[in-house]
Amino acid sequence: MNLRSLFYISLAACSVIIFSCEEKKPLEAGSFNYSIQGKVLNTTSEYACLEEIRDKRWVTVDSAKIDDQSISFSGIKKEVDIYRIRIDKNSYLPVILTGDNITFTVDAKEPFETVVFSGSKDNEAYAAFNKKMLEFNKAQSNLSRMLDSIKNTSTPSVIATNYMNQIKEVEAEMKVYVRESITKHTASPIVFSMLSYADWENDFPFIETATTTIKQQQPDYKYTASLVTNVTQYKAYLEQKAAKDKGNPAAIGKEAPEFALPDVTGKMVRLSSFRGKYVLLDFWASWCGPCRQESPNVVRAYNTYKGKNFDILSVSLDDSKEKWLKAIEKDGLSWTHVGDLKSWQSSVVQLYQVEGIPATFLLDPKGVVIARDLRGDALDAKLEELLK
Repeated sequence: MNLRSLFYISLAACSVIIFSCEEKKPLEAGSFNYSIQGKVLNTTSEYACLEEIRDKRWVTVDSAKIDDQSISFSGIKKEVDIYRIRIDKNSYLPVILTGDNITFTVDAKEPFETVVFSGSKDNEAYAAFNKKMLEFNKAQSNLSRMLDSIKNTSTPSVIATNYMNQIKEVEAEMKVYVRESITKHTASPIVFSMLSYADWENDFPFIETATTTIKQQQPDYKYTASLVTNVTQYKAYLEQKAAKDKGNPAAIGKEAPEFALPDVTGKMVRLSSFRGKYVLLDFWASWCGPCRQESPNVVRAYNTYKGKNFDILSVSLDDSKEKWLKAIEKDGLSWTHVGDLKSWQSSVVQLYQVEGIPATFLLDPKGVVIARDLRGDALDAKLEELLK
């Protein structure tokens, strides 16, 4: 189950308006009355719709006429869950129905930035979390945009490094905030949304511990079992990956296996000839879309650090020399390239157990693998750490 998709699936505006006038009945065990009173500014819609997830799709379960900027929902629910209020064609607001009498004000043009809840601690906390995550995302996007704007320019590398450092600072701050938010809200349904922002690959022990607590505090909640299953499966994946990496001759901490391949002129190039430098061993191909998308990042890293004891050796999985050379020229890859034009059958591909590209191995001056599959900002951050 993709938790982020679960809470943020985007559909068209409400297409079905549902009105109900039911005779009040005694509440079933576990059921509760809900009440929502809202004030919506700058909306162009005549109605607001309360939506819930059914079969991985948002569907309308209630509606309310927007009267003098005010809306009101009330009814009975059988379980606590996260819903959303569609307040405009392209605007919605997450809301948790828990039995609290919920009130809010919001500007339909910027719902996440402007919403203010009262009467519900869960909704207050969830709104604050969503607003903060939006701030992090905007900060990262702005910095990445500025970094992209100086690619392939004569801008001093210190400026690019400054942008990269700021991006790292935002990422680190966001990671701490997400961890603290998860820890604080393990008893609330909002924690399942928060977990979608966690760093599962690099912070899995924390996620595993949090899941244990969530299972204790929300044992019967509808998504708890799925979370436990996801964590169990991911743990098995990490264990299998670690065992496989340990057996890889190019695993982190091992000396990269020696090889020799012809360069674009046919001259044999040995990996050991790069000893004394940090080397990015890059497996790629002209036909590989993700590889070509990553090329500007690799070019930027090369131009920034090539005078600081850093080099790149690219190994091609092409079987066409013409396409290989054209891609090198088009992408401006001005470092050493080797390849035997045997695609996946290349002995070096098998030696390094490369199963997908782009694949990279970062070697220290002694030829020892110190990192793998660094891309984009992660590559820049590692090189900046090593070569500052």
